Amino acid sequence: MPDLHLARVVPDDWQRLRKVRLAALGESPEMFGSTWEREQAFDEAEWRRRAARPATFLASRAGVDVGMAGAYEIDGGWYVMGMWIATAARGTGVVDVLLEACEAAARDAGATTIALGVMEDNPRGRRAYARHGYEPTGVREHVRDGRDELWLSKPLGTPSA
Repeated sequence: MPDLHLARVVPDDWQRLRKVRLAALGESPEMFGSTWEREQAFDEAEWRRRAARPATFLASRAGVDVGMAGAYEIDGGWYVMGMWIATAARGTGVVDVLLEACEAAARDAGATTIALGVMEDNPRGRRAYARHGYEPTGVREHVRDGRDELWLSKPLGTPSA
């Protein structure tokens, strides 16, 4: 995808990260465990802290950020979190680039598996993850508004050289 650019976020990218995250919360609030109101109140220090995480990625086209995701280690396991793609960019391969970047970051950190949660009522997301080899773990979490989040995982190959 020659016109798609992927960047690993650094603290100086905090304004870009803030803009994309708030767009995600504004457009798809039901897909995240936070709210636009809560996060728009974060100060620069909090956004810089979030941007300093080691594996957060932004995807952009023609200088416009169209997606984000991160790979994070939590209690010894690796997870893809915060995946969002702008409506106009869905179905254009952005999810593929973001997933591959998250998987590579986890693999390079020594992870042998990676997991993610997807809302049960998000068939497009579920299909995209299945296409990348993610399979149901059997874990289902009840979240707000009577919805369920399904957990999927995928084995990873060996770390890159």
